[in-house]
Amino acid sequence: MYGTPIKTLIESHGAAGFYHKVVELLNEKKLTPDDFSYRELADACGVLSQLRSLQESSQSLDAALSSPKALNHLLQESNPGVSSHLFQVVTGELIGRKVIDGYADDSGFIGDQLVTVIPNSLRNTRIAGFRALAGPTEVEEGHSYEESTFEEKFVTSQESKQGRILSINEELITFDQTGEINRRAMALGYYLRQERERTIVRAVTDADSAAGKYVYRPSGNGEALYAADGSNRNYVGSSNTTSPDFAASIPLADWTDVEEVLNYRATEVKDDRIDGDQRPIVVPAKQILVPEALRGSARSIVNSTEINVTTADGETRFANPVHNMMNVLSSPFVDEQGAAAKTDWYVGDFQRQFIWTEIWPVQTFLQKSESSAAFDRDVVLRVKARYYGGMSAVDTAFVTKVSGAA
Repeated sequence: MYGTPIKTLIESHGAAGFYHKVVELLNEKKLTPDDFSYRELADACGVLSQLRSLQESSQSLDAALSSPKALNHLLQESNPGVSSHLFQVVTGELIGRKVIDGYADDSGFIGDQLVTVIPNSLRNTRIAGFRALAGPTEVEEGHSYEESTFEEKFVTSQESKQGRILSINEELITFDQTGEINRRAMALGYYLRQERERTIVRAVTDADSAAGKYVYRPSGNGEALYAADGSNRNYVGSSNTTSPDFAASIPLADWTDVEEVLNYRATEVKDDRIDGDQRPIVVPAKQILVPEALRGSARSIVNSTEINVTTADGETRFANPVHNMMNVLSSPFVDEQGAAAKTDWYVGDFQRQFIWTEIWPVQTFLQKSESSAAFDRDVVLRVKARYYGGMSAVDTAFVTKVSGAA
């Protein structure tokens, strides 16, 4: 670090002091994991020639990574395993940060724009909701106010644990392939993030309800979010028997198609009050989600400033009525759902309808060499990355699915 050999720094700071100094410099962004050589670190800790025989207990190392007090004990100079502990603790810190860096790379991902993230400590929890109440009524002087009627409404969340493991072979450290180790660590984090992205996009489009995997679970019972008969007031297509005026597909071709869907949302999407007549609700559309096959068309429609119409009488220009009205989002995880999905599109306020309940944010763990992989494949270290979370739709009114198949 800063040109000073790692071994010299360990000798001058002590094992515990060296580790804490490394963490401090990493947190202050004065150093990055790329500034270290794993081979030099192993050599400085005196374990380069015995990488496959690091036999400290897993319990001790796990405790060290989660408890500052236990870590300081393991790194005391009087501890006979301090050098190998130091190597594994610092290596775990560096590789773990590269995994997080890979996970943080959200280039091209749209998942966080589609959901509201809610930290949670329990899985499969009840998410309370409420039904819209009847509006106020005129109260004559000296008369009582009318009572509003309440009815319980809730959905349940559903989470799952996702994770991957990265094995670091002895040769990668012995031959000082630090860059390759860091590249693999970043790839581990990136593909974990991609799995989360796919989970979100498929949930938003309700891609797996036919297979019994529901994102909408009212009163704990899963059901299709975009009911084909239009009964959830969020579907435009030929099978819509609830709203006959919108029982036809609408291919996304120009601004008039967007206007027609906005008209559907203005006239057919109503509140769920049980005390009085249901009324339209104000739910401004903030985003339009399309497959990659429609990305160009959607951006052209939304971003164009003018509309040119050519008739027998000549050409007419006027301002684009939907200019910058919505943010265009697209994902290949929509296209992968099949031919029909490549023509469907979605309009609404996604973050108001979908939540990501996060029990565990992304975490990294280190397993040292005393595993079967160490003997079978000369694995020195194994890094595990995981998260625990899941998708839920809290309502049906805020996003509309449009069938684009002609």
